[in-house]
Amino acid sequence: MGMLINGRWTDRDDIIENGRFRRQASRWSSIIGADVVQALSAEPGRFWLIGSYSCPWSHRTMILRQLKGLTKILPLHIAHGPRIQGYAVNGGGPWRAPGSDREIVHLHELYTLSDNTFSGRSTVPILWDGGWQCIVSNDSAAIMRGLDAVAAAGDIVLAPDHLLVEIDTANARIYRLNNGVYRAGFAERQEAYEEAVEEVFAILDELESRLSDQRYLLGAVITEADWRLFPTLVRFDSIYYILHKCCRRRLVDYPRLWDYARDLFAWQGIAETVNFDVARQASYANDTSRNGNGIVAIAPEADWLAPHGRERFGAARIGMRGGGTVVVEPTGLKVVGEVG
Repeated sequence: MGMLINGRWTDRDDIIENGRFRRQASRWSSIIGADVVQALSAEPGRFWLIGSYSCPWSHRTMILRQLKGLTKILPLHIAHGPRIQGYAVNGGGPWRAPGSDREIVHLHELYTLSDNTFSGRSTVPILWDGGWQCIVSNDSAAIMRGLDAVAAAGDIVLAPDHLLVEIDTANARIYRLNNGVYRAGFAERQEAYEEAVEEVFAILDELESRLSDQRYLLGAVITEADWRLFPTLVRFDSIYYILHKCCRRRLVDYPRLWDYARDLFAWQGIAETVNFDVARQASYANDTSRNGNGIVAIAPEADWLAPHGRERFGAARIGMRGGGTVVVEPTGLKVVGEVG
């Protein structure tokens, strides 16, 4: 994919160490401050979320944007096109950086607009401040928490204070799965690949058991942890199972996880954040150098709209900023029950 070194594009890509995939730490990863959170709602259009349908890390920030009702105040730009110098921003054509008179072609140009000495990979997602002409964050976890802090959509929250310890514990384990499929797919040594695959399926087995008697990861209340897991599940059978060789079992071979994934897919606005074809095309073109002929595997059959039956574990609940939870109807994001 290539990377920037001291603000200059190179074909170097430091993601493999001793045959093992090593994920780059985010450069702008600090907690998003209260000033930005307030400005997000007070100054509609000043901030932009830049993501990609192919990237699971940006996918989860796009989900928060939908669930929090921020679509009218936080514009979304989908980076797309051939990755000649990393992500193209507009299909290979020019795009004007929000708030600027500068036209760019590659995502890495936003990075050097923020820091002209930046060294590292230029990745999505990005929360871009068009007012100050800089990247606020390129860390999906920080962006999720920042968007969740914005007062919108009836003040629902995905990381309520009273569940933060449990959410953070679940997130740490889920990260091992989110990253594990890439450790498997990018491994250049047999033992590195096998270690990653063992961990991937150990976690999937744990999740299958965990979801045997509760609707969501933390029980009846849907949280940020569920939405961190979903982007990996939705890509598993068509990308990770085939291309990344995580081929011990498919998602559809886990009855509870498969039902659970469809439950999440049915939430209002979530299907709009998923583009199966783009995700597959981009992954098979860019996720590995071992697909030299550029062949994209045919998508496996899967009915994501089939009834999931997870209602048998009780109504869906979501946290509220002031404390407690409310019962919601997921397909309409409507509150249908009192605060509890």
